[in-house]
Amino acid sequence: MRLNENSPIPLYYQLENIIREKIEKGVYQPGDKIPSERQYSEEINLSRITIRKAINNLVQEGILERRRGQGTFVSEKKLDTFPGLIGFNEHIEMMGMVPSSKVLENKVVFATHEIANRLEIKEEDKIILTARLRFANNQPIGYEKSYIPYNICPEILEIDLSKESIYNTLSKVGYKPTLANQEIEAILADEEIAELLGGSVDQPILRNTRVTYSGTTPVEFSLNFYRGDNYSIHTTLTNN
Repeated sequence: MRLNENSPIPLYYQLENIIREKIEKGVYQPGDKIPSERQYSEEINLSRITIRKAINNLVQEGILERRRGQGTFVSEKKLDTFPGLIGFNEHIEMMGMVPSSKVLENKVVFATHEIANRLEIKEEDKIILTARLRFANNQPIGYEKSYIPYNICPEILEIDLSKESIYNTLSKVGYKPTLANQEIEAILADEEIAELLGGSVDQPILRNTRVTYSGTTPVEFSLNFYRGDNYSIHTTLTNN
């Protein structure tokens, strides 16, 4: 690794570009720890202040991330959308990552007032509760709880939810999801969510509350919690 001290390009920016190139070429992979300021200083004989400036700029851009007490790492690939009306596995594969799931619950319960209202059923009607941890490239990214009217699709109790899709199963029994209304808000993780997602209490979490319909029939009410540091939402604004 060499810097050109005679170049008009600032040394910190030269180092930025070297680190970028190593990431682009796969020398530094997502999740890899990069050398410390001291290691860079010994390797390229550059002041730690200059090195810190280069690293800070890459952290601000989201290319690198600091982990308290551990060092600086190449940022994992961030998701820019939530799963739509397709299965989670398909969604994560479309993002170029490997999906997996851990089933925490899959059982019959009785609808509370709120859930009954969301699903347009009677309070105390039988519903199926599913709860799963979601992973991308073996990293926990989400905790999802779904409530489905039992009479619509009891088959969900019989499938392997670590591999099978609720939406695909609904489609097979004649209730293909066609529309979803959802609300997304930022919250702080409580102890339960922090433990499940491997983060810390008060870490930013994106909560997605969704009602999914097949035609005009509500087929699922879900509460989904996603780690804020795994998502970067992009929008396009116009002024026509």
